[in-house]
Amino acid sequence: MTGTPDLSGLDTIDQVIGRAREVVDPGLYAWAAAGAGQGVTVARNTTMLNRLALVPRVLRDVGDIDISTSFLGVPLAVPVMPAPVGALALYDPGDALAAATAATQLGTSAFCGILCVSPWEEVAATAHDRHFFQLYVLGDRAWMADVVARVESAGFAGICVTVDTPVIGRRDRSMESGYRWLVPPEGPPNLERHGLDYSYRSRFTSAELRWLCEQTRLPVIVKGVMTPADAVESLACGASGIYVSNHGGRVVDHSLSTIEVLEEIVTAVAGRADIAVDGGFTRGAEVCKALALGARAVGIGRLQCWGLAVGGTAGFARVLEILRDEIANTMANIGCRNVSEITPDHVRWTTPASPD
Repeated sequence: MTGTPDLSGLDTIDQVIGRAREVVDPGLYAWAAAGAGQGVTVARNTTMLNRLALVPRVLRDVGDIDISTSFLGVPLAVPVMPAPVGALALYDPGDALAAATAATQLGTSAFCGILCVSPWEEVAATAHDRHFFQLYVLGDRAWMADVVARVESAGFAGICVTVDTPVIGRRDRSMESGYRWLVPPEGPPNLERHGLDYSYRSRFTSAELRWLCEQTRLPVIVKGVMTPADAVESLACGASGIYVSNHGGRVVDHSLSTIEVLEEIVTAVAGRADIAVDGGFTRGAEVCKALALGARAVGIGRLQCWGLAVGGTAGFARVLEILRDEIANTMANIGCRNVSEITPDHVRWTTPASPD
C-alpha cells in the first residue's frame, strides 16, 4: 500500500473487518473467509470460544498490567503472533514483509509463510532471531535440507512445520465464489531455486519429522496438532514447540475447535514445550481465554488479511494495537497483573444464554 493509509474510525476489530469488506474484492474476501466444506468447523471455532466464559476475580491490585510473555525463548510484548498465511500479497503488496514489520513494531513475532512473495531473508531481517519460518514439506529430504540451510542463514528463530494439510481441503464457499488463488507451476519467487512437489505434503510422517529435527540447529514447532497423542509423538520426534491448530477450519469440516482440545494437549505436554494456538481468535478477551488454558501465545490469520487490506503495515499494526489494548483491559478486569496470573480458574465452560 502506497501513501499514508486512512485509519480513522478503526478503533475496534469489527470496524477493521467492516472496512476490509468494503475494499476487498468479494470473491477474494470469500476465499479468505471460507472454511472446509460448509464451514462448520469455522463456525465451531467461534461458537466454542463464546462458550468458554471468563471468571473475573476482584479485590486485586491491578494498577500495573504486564501482558508480555515469550515463545521458545523469544520475548513477546504482546501474546499474539501473526500466523503463517501464504497469500498475504493478495491483500497488500507488502505481503509477509509488511506483516512482520508490524509485528516487530509491536514487539511480537511473526510466522513467515513459505509461499509468501517477500524474500524470506527480508522478512527475517525485520527483527533478527525473532520471527519463525513456516515450512510446508514440498520436496524430499534433500529439498528440506536445502530450505533449512537457507532458513538458518536468514536468521529465523525457529522452523514451524505445518502437518495438518496433506491435501487441500474442499471449500464450498470458495468454489461458489469462483475465486481461485493460482500459484504458478514453479511456485512463488522464493521457491524458484528450490522447486516444489505438493505430493510430499501427503507423505510427511513422524519419521520425516524426526529427521527434520535432527537436521537443524533451530527449534522445530509442529503446527496442526489437535490431539494429546500427536503432541506427545511430536515431542518424541524432537519438536520444541506445539502449535494447536485446525488451519482456521479450512481443511477438515465438522472437526473439533482448537479451544476445546487446548487444555488436554497442555496437560499431555506437561511443560516440556511451549504451546501456541490459533483458530477463530479475533478479540483480546479470547486471547486471555487461551492463556488461561495454558497457551503461551495466540496466532491470528484472517485478521492479517483484513489489517493489511485496510492499511498495509500500518493497518495490521492497528489490529495488533487493538488486541494489545483489549488484552490489557481484560486482564485488569479479571484481576490479573501479568500473564502468569491467568489460570484455568479464570475460565469456565458454559452454554450460551438463550436469546430473548
